[in-house]
Amino acid sequence: MKKFLSLTLCLAVLLSCALIFAACDNSGKTNETEANTSAKTEAPTQAPADDATEAPTETPTEAPTEEVTDPDEDGTEDGTTDGSGDNGDYDPEYYVVINSAEDLMNFNKAVNEDGEVYFDMTIVLTDDIDLTGYTWVPLDGYAFDYTTFDGNGHTISNMEIVHEPEQGTLADQIGAGFVGVARGDIYFEDITFDNCKVTAYERAIGCLIGCVTGGTMSFENVNVKNFTVDGWMDYANQDRENGGHPISFRSAGFIGHIMAAGSSADFYNCHVDGIKLSGFHNMAGFIGYASQTVDEYCFEDCSVSNAEFTFSYCMSDSYTVDMPRKFVSVFYNAANWADNIDYCIEQGNTFSSVSYFDWTDDNKEYTAGEFRSWTREEADAAAAAG
Repeated sequence: MKKFLSLTLCLAVLLSCALIFAACDNSGKTNETEANTSAKTEAPTQAPADDATEAPTETPTEAPTEEVTDPDEDGTEDGTTDGSGDNGDYDPEYYVVINSAEDLMNFNKAVNEDGEVYFDMTIVLTDDIDLTGYTWVPLDGYAFDYTTFDGNGHTISNMEIVHEPEQGTLADQIGAGFVGVARGDIYFEDITFDNCKVTAYERAIGCLIGCVTGGTMSFENVNVKNFTVDGWMDYANQDRENGGHPISFRSAGFIGHIMAAGSSADFYNCHVDGIKLSGFHNMAGFIGYASQTVDEYCFEDCSVSNAEFTFSYCMSDSYTVDMPRKFVSVFYNAANWADNIDYCIEQGNTFSSVSYFDWTDDNKEYTAGEFRSWTREEADAAAAAG
């Protein structure tokens, strides 16, 4: 009986141990399951924070912003440009943009009537300008200093000037051309004037500038084609209605008269082709009369072709028949009246088909080779003799 009780007690102890072991094993699996479940729950929470939440937020907010603030191709919000006209490449603080004949005439009004000035500015063409039907009033040179006229390779055609100053106007206030009287530094570049005509009754006529009373003029890649100067003057008591004589003196393809002793002009790759000038004297392809600051070194790669100069020395006791030979030349006339044609050629400039006509001798024709003035040596000797 004692053995039976002892065996029963041992079995009870073994069963209790087995139950305890099973309980511990189940507790470990439960904790492992909870850990795995926690890990699976936290990982998906972190991934969408980078891929699903932030990326979609950036894409829809930035793209529409660009479309709203820059709807036009010119880069402005309201469709306007930074410059004038249709070209937004020009800052209106430094540029005046000319797109049409109307623009150019408005510019003329701003200068001559409204008194606007354009110091240190560029007047730029964006297209060819045809002035047919308009009468051009020479621009007042007071409006320009350090001013550039940039043709951008374009042409101003059919400019017509009818100019007659008031009686008593001082000589230094007279001039007819695209610019009437220049008083500050002016630069012309990459522009052509074609089929232009001036009818005037005074001195200083040029297609680009009538008279220079101050500053330096500069021309680069500028052409004057088919330019005509016509008109009559009251000289030696002969009025133009009863005959008179051809237009007064100092006319040329570019500048009629450089009056100021300190002023000058430079020409690079400039050409005169197909011009007809009539005048008293001082006619030439580029400058009708120049101060002593102009010489052959002011011209580089320039040419004069198909030019006709009809001159008159007038019936005056002050002039003799041979005087016009000192007053008419191919490139320019200088203060000493000396022949400068060969000097200009030596600097790489050329001329062809240049003719002179003596209006006082039944329009007798001379070629440029025949019609030569005195040499610089003769001029210097004459000056030394008083």
